[in-house]
Amino acid sequence: MTQSIAKTDPKRGQAFDDLDVARAYANRAPYPAKLFNRLGELTPRRGLALDLGCGPGKLTRPLADLFDQVHAVDPAAPMIAVGRDLDAGDHPNIAWFVSTAEAAPLSGPYDLVVAGVSIHWMDRDILFPRLCTHMAADGLVVIIGGDEADDPPWAREWPALMSTWISRMGGTYDRQIFAAEASAHEAWMDIAGRETITSTVSQPLEAFIDGEHSRGTWTRQKMGPDRTAAFDADLRALLTPHARDGVLTYDVRTRLTFGRPRSTPSI
Repeated sequence: MTQSIAKTDPKRGQAFDDLDVARAYANRAPYPAKLFNRLGELTPRRGLALDLGCGPGKLTRPLADLFDQVHAVDPAAPMIAVGRDLDAGDHPNIAWFVSTAEAAPLSGPYDLVVAGVSIHWMDRDILFPRLCTHMAADGLVVIIGGDEADDPPWAREWPALMSTWISRMGGTYDRQIFAAEASAHEAWMDIAGRETITSTVSQPLEAFIDGEHSRGTWTRQKMGPDRTAAFDADLRALLTPHARDGVLTYDVRTRLTFGRPRSTPSI
């Protein structure tokens, strides 16, 4: 449901280099267990996986239960630090790298490369040609989207609130621009398939609000204390009628697009 400001500022991703944002990630909707089952089915050889834009490791840690080794890459040091803390040493087969995807010390061949709600931050012209030289012969790139409420009970009221607040933050609420930005990487893939996995999440209302502050548009540092308090109050007022005993229940549709990377984009 969350729309972000159209990408006009190349420094917009710096919002994630923030410990508060990294911690708030824990309150984004979780990926379902069925996702990891499916990733295992798609990649029967499970030697080495690469998680690009790994954040605090929502994909990384479960992948480490499937693969011999996982390389986790994110340009924000706080994200890597929180990822290490959450793992608490449970997976010594994870190698964490503070780096952009474009400059990361890749050392394939990779059986699986994933990017979860992060590919739109990356320079496709640099990244995809690099991936082509580091893939296993039958390795796959899987782009994963959908860590937000999909058509929840508050869907009708949500766009007006987002439009108001994105305007207050100096942006424009434009679904078409956002959709184009979110799918631009597809020209750099020979797509073999698309799938959707639906799951149901129950979450305390206050945790849902905290999770919104992990998104680049709504970081507390960017908003400041006064706007943060006002934003939270508006969200609380909108969501409370849809909560039962302070808990929201909503569906999440996790979308997978998978295939091989291209060295040049399709026309």
